[in-house]
Amino acid sequence: MFKFCLSILRSIVNTKYRGQSLIELLVAISIGTILIGGSVTLMGVSLKSYAGIRKHLQANVLIRQTIEVIQTLARYDWHSIDNLTEASDYEISLFGNTWTISAGQETDTINDISYKRYFQVYDVLRDASGDISTSTSDTIDDPSTQKITVILEYDKHDNNYISSSSVSFYLTRSEDNKVLHQTDGWSGGSGQTGPISNPGNKFDTADSNINYASTTSIYMTTPTSTEATLTSSILDTGVTAGAGFNSLLWQGNLGTGGAVKFQIAFSDCANGATNYPTCDTGTWTYYGLTSQVDYYEFVSPYPMNDDSVAFPTTGSASPQNKRYIRYKVNLSTSSTTPQIDDIIINWSP
Repeated sequence: MFKFCLSILRSIVNTKYRGQSLIELLVAISIGTILIGGSVTLMGVSLKSYAGIRKHLQANVLIRQTIEVIQTLARYDWHSIDNLTEASDYEISLFGNTWTISAGQETDTINDISYKRYFQVYDVLRDASGDISTSTSDTIDDPSTQKITVILEYDKHDNNYISSSSVSFYLTRSEDNKVLHQTDGWSGGSGQTGPISNPGNKFDTADSNINYASTTSIYMTTPTSTEATLTSSILDTGVTAGAGFNSLLWQGNLGTGGAVKFQIAFSDCANGATNYPTCDTGTWTYYGLTSQVDYYEFVSPYPMNDDSVAFPTTGSASPQNKRYIRYKVNLSTSSTTPQIDDIIINWSP
């Protein structure tokens, strides 16, 4: 009887533990299912985020490539950018080892990402202070500055691009600088009107009180308050569509009570005419910093004996986008003569 009761008790205990194990197993399976489901969801979100980041990074690479190509093309040929139609779409293309620009929008696929890439060019306006302005009144177009906007559309679905990025930046014509200057003073004498790309040591005309016998400088033979003038040859940049003129630099000294004053003349015609391309008749008109009646002027006691001045980028006195340029320099003094050792015009193609 005792053995029979013990057997029943053992059976009850075993059944109880088997039921408990089954419950624990079901709970474990439920928890595992929840955890696995959550992990799968997180993995899906992570993969989706990675795909989005990957597309965005690829878009940045494509935009950066376009910017670098445009900057390089403008550096070596400003007019390849400046002559484009404002607010129109353009694309860059690589033919062999050469990048080119053509009208339209580039469409392609890279790393399984479909995209459309293009850029637009806009003129830049400046106000009377020379600052960039968005106003269309009382502003002047700056021919040596352009605004570029690069647009990239990507992530194509059902023939539509659902994502886009764009970058805008300014280009200025100040790269690949070149100079026009006398290589050995003015000792070669007058009579070289030009046009000429390298004036050497000659010039066009000079007053009798300009002493140019030295191989290194010019100065007044007789110091006087009456101005003595030298006019340069017509200097040819060779850029048919017009160059960007950056600055004028002179080196020498003002002496005591001396003054050095410059004016420049510029044209697309070799004779100074303003009716390009006819260029039938014309004379050279000289300008100072703002008009025909002022100068780029340095008067003793000026703080420096040599200096450079930037050419204006807008207005009637601006030489920008002209092929030819020349200068007149006036010397005068109330005491000792000023002396000029070098005159350099810095420009960009």
